[in-house]
Amino acid sequence: MLPKFVKRRVRPLWVMGLMSAAWVNRADMRRWLNFARRSWTQRHERPLAETLTEARARFAITTDPVLRRDRSLDDIAVHDGIATLSTRTHPWPAEATHLSRLRELKGISDVVTKPAVR
Repeated sequence: MLPKFVKRRVRPLWVMGLMSAAWVNRADMRRWLNFARRSWTQRHERPLAETLTEARARFAITTDPVLRRDRSLDDIAVHDGIATLSTRTHPWPAEATHLSRLRELKGISDVVTKPAVR
């Protein structure tokens, strides 16, 4: 158990650490927040299995060091077993090597890319 004066001094360090981690991972956080918002609004019209498959695909992107840092990747959506990646550039570089991990996921039959609509 830490004394109270130590807790008060450590708390701002934790807050700064969390803010720093959020800033470094801001692209992932933005994608996850968009997914949570969209899942909440579509919760009655979309099957739970499809939402879980999309969450699994997002987790695969988050844990993949290449896809996670790719600035051209905008978002992902899964409908009827087909994962659609929205990209900021039309010809996405090295598509076959980047998407091999997503094609192996349970519940995903195909992965396609399309340019993001802005």
